[in-house]
Parts: sequence; structure tokens; C-alpha cells
Amino acid sequence: MKRKKNNGKGGQWEVSFFPIIRYNVIFCVLVMVFIMAGGAILSAGRMKSDAKAALSSAQAQISQRVTGAVDLLEALASFPDFNDSETEPIVKVKRLDQMSPYFGFMMMCYVDEDILVYSDGAEPASLASRDYMQRLFSTGQRQVTDSFAAGADGETLNYTVAVPLIDKDGNITGALFSAIYFDEIVQILEESAGKVNANATLLGSQGQVMSATTDLSYGDPVMEALRDDKLLGTTSDKLEEKLLAAQTGGYWSIHDGDLCYTAYQRVDNTNWDILCSVSFGDVFFQIIPSLLFVVCLAVFACIILLLFLKRYIEKQMQVVIMLVQSMEELEKRVYQNERPENVDFNEILRLTSDGLSDSLTGVVTRTVFLNKAEAQLKNADPKLVKALFFVDMDNLKYINDTCGHDGGDIALKSVGYILREYEKKYDGVVGRYGGDEFVMLLTSLDDEKELRDVLDGLILRLQSKIPSGGQNIPVQCSIGVSVYQPGIELERMIFEADEALYHVKQNGKGYYHIHQN
Repeated sequence: MKRKKNNGKGGQWEVSFFPIIRYNVIFCVLVMVFIMAGGAILSAGRMKSDAKAALSSAQAQISQRVTGAVDLLEALASFPDFNDSETEPIVKVKRLDQMSPYFGFMMMCYVDEDILVYSDGAEPASLASRDYMQRLFSTGQRQVTDSFAAGADGETLNYTVAVPLIDKDGNITGALFSAIYFDEIVQILEESAGKVNANATLLGSQGQVMSATTDLSYGDPVMEALRDDKLLGTTSDKLEEKLLAAQTGGYWSIHDGDLCYTAYQRVDNTNWDILCSVSFGDVFFQIIPSLLFVVCLAVFACIILLLFLKRYIEKQMQVVIMLVQSMEELEKRVYQNERPENVDFNEILRLTSDGLSDSLTGVVTRTVFLNKAEAQLKNADPKLVKALFFVDMDNLKYINDTCGHDGGDIALKSVGYILREYEKKYDGVVGRYGGDEFVMLLTSLDDEKELRDVLDGLILRLQSKIPSGGQNIPVQCSIGVSVYQPGIELERMIFEADEALYHVKQNGKGYYHIHQN
């Protein structure tokens, strides 16, 4: 707070709001930091849930596709026709060709006991060189292969599901197999990962990349790529062990400077593994608009708070200015009085103790009254009656004219003294509203009957003659009253009491009137 000179006449006090603005800006910055930190924590949690969601979707769809192919081929293998040596292979092939498009396979084929594969319109071809066929005929177990190049062009990638044909004696008489489109698996990975902006990788039985939505190359060992990343809480060797053991889990890593979370799981009925990764940057930038919206709301709230605080301080500064003015007046009386022995030290003590009271009557000033009255209304017992009195001297001008201004001052002091008695008795506050006007709020009246009793007594006490200097000074007052109703504002009560006072003035003066709602 500083004092601003004004042409050499007194001064004007003002508050510098720069420190408040500075602290408000610091607070806003801290709020933004906390919001962004909260967004980062939220993003980390969302990374795990998104990675697991993408993994669950991809694993379920691919497992369903493979398991569906296995179940279909095993159901067909149970039909006697496919084990019947008297049925021509071409007949079996045609039956399978009819089913293949319906179930969405690249092809469905029959293999005889010599590991020769038959197709319609072509000579039989040997599959004896295929490792999975060797395993099938040696173990009698179904096979699900990694992707490999097949077909007439020798370049088309596919996955093969093969089941043995076993006769009633337990002998392997051949096999049925179907080829799943490579692009179909790629599409599943892209759709599952794309829903949550994740990256998905399908690994083969040797840990090689079979399909990926990232820039990983087909056939590359995934562990070689992971060695360039910084794994958190694990190592590439431990991760490889868990994948080989068909375990389900997840891990954190730093990839190209970005925090990532990767979830992994084995595909049912295969030796394949799916890895789904989500990066912190992708998730965090998705929620940036929401975070910025929250930040804007917080900054707006800070600005509103600052404006309310500024208004409140300015209002309180009015009280401070009045206090300063009272102290300046006191200085003049003490140091500029030609007869210091006549200084009223009781008034000095009063001014120095609160500095906010009217120097003549002893009641508080108008501004202080408004502040105190509002506080008392809020804290008063709701069961008790609360009333505001607007008191006006009817004959102050007459007293000043006949008894002099000293007589008028004595009359005003007398009114103030009487009102202060009621203030103490009924838990209230009295203020000087204008030259010959007083306002008084009483908050502990039992009921309206007590209110009228108080008014009857008060009006009698305010109609009196005060002896002073060999003469009697006549005092007469009129009173307007407003009774508090829930929700009514103090300013409204003053207005209603003023209206009631006007009613008294218009009807003879020297009495009271209660405002009727």
C-alpha cells in the first residue's frame, strides 16, 4: 500500500495489485503443471489398458480363425469318405474345393498316405519336403505352420492348418489341410491396433516377425530389434524366455526416446505370439485438447477469483482510508490545538482504539455499520427476530437555530448514547447514516411483541428535554422499522425502513412505523 500525493492537499491511499497478480500467475502456472502431471499419469494408465485391449482383440480374432480351421478340418477328417481308399482323390478334392470359398480359405486340399497333394485339373505334387507334413505323419498330430511362401508364384504368403486322416485301426492314411490368407491376419492386426492407436506384431515359432503394423521387416528376429530399446524391469533374454514359455504379460521400455508399454500373449493352438505396443506420446497428445480445456477453465477461475479479491480489497480500503483520515484529524487536534490542556483524551483513546466511530456521537460510521450489520445478520440466531431501525431527529435545525450548534451536538450525542444502550442489550450495531440520521440493527428480539415494546420505550426516551447551560434542549425523533425476512438483503431493509420513516414524517412525526411487506 502506498500514499499518492494529490496537489499537496492531503493524500490518497492505494493498493498495488502487482504482487497479487504475480502470485496469481504463479498459482495458475502451478495449476497447469499439476494438470499436465495428472494428464501424464492418466496417459500412463491408459497406455496399459489400450495395449491390453488391442492385444485381447487381435489374439481373440486370430485364435478364433485358427481354432475354427482346426475344428473344421478335424470334423471333415472324421468322415469315412476321406479315409476310403476306394474313393478317388479327385472326388475328395472337389468336395474340399466347394467348401474352401465358403469358409474363406485360400485353398483346402487332400494329401494321401504318400504325402502327395491333389488338386483339380493338375498332377499330384509331393509335399514330402515340407517339415510340417513330416511331423504330421510321424506324430499323428495336427500342425499349424508359420507363414511361408507357397502357390504357383512361390511368393504368396499364407498360414497352413493340417490335420491327419486316421483310419479305424489307427493308421495315418493321409491328411487334410487349409491355407489361411496372410493378408487376412494382417488386416486383423491393423484393425485391432488401429482402434487405440497401438502397434501390433505377430511372431512366429522362432521369434521371427511374421507380420507387423510398424516398420519391422518380415522374417527379422524380434529380439534383435528389442536390443536397441531400453527395457525397464526386464531384459531381452528374460522376455524371450517368457515368450517361449507361452506366458502372458507386459513390459515398459524406451523406444526412440518415447516411453512405451507392450503387452504380449500366445495365440491359441499355435506357437505364435502377439505383441501390442502403445507409446506415451501417442496417448498424451490424444488427451491434450481435454487437458487444455481444463487448463483454460482453471485460468478463467483464477481470473474471476482475482477480480473478486480486487473488489473486496478496494472495499476494505475505504474503511482503511477512513481510519487514516481519523488519525490525521487526531494529529491536528493534538499537535495544532493552541490549548493542549483542553484536549479530550477520552475521544483520543476512542479514536486510537478503533478509529472507525463517529467522533461526535460515538456510534460507528456508515461504512463500518454496513459491514458489521451484514456479518451480524449472517451469524444471528434464525429463531430470533431481527429488525433495522431508521432513526431521524425531527427538529435538529430548530435546535441549531435556537440553542446554537453546541446544543445540536448535545442533542445528537444524547440520541447516540440512548441507541448504544439498545445496541448492547439486544446484540446489535448502531451507525450514523447522515447528519441527523441513525441506523440501528437489533438481532436478539424474542418476537414481534418484544419489538413493539422496545419501540414504545425507545420513542419515549427519544422525546425528551436535555438541560444544558441553563436551558432545556428539546429532542424529538421519528423511527422507521424493517423486520428481517429470510433472503432479504441489508440494503433492502434500509430501503424499507426509510420508507416506513417517510410514512411517519407524513403523518405527524415523533412516532414509529413498521414496514409491512
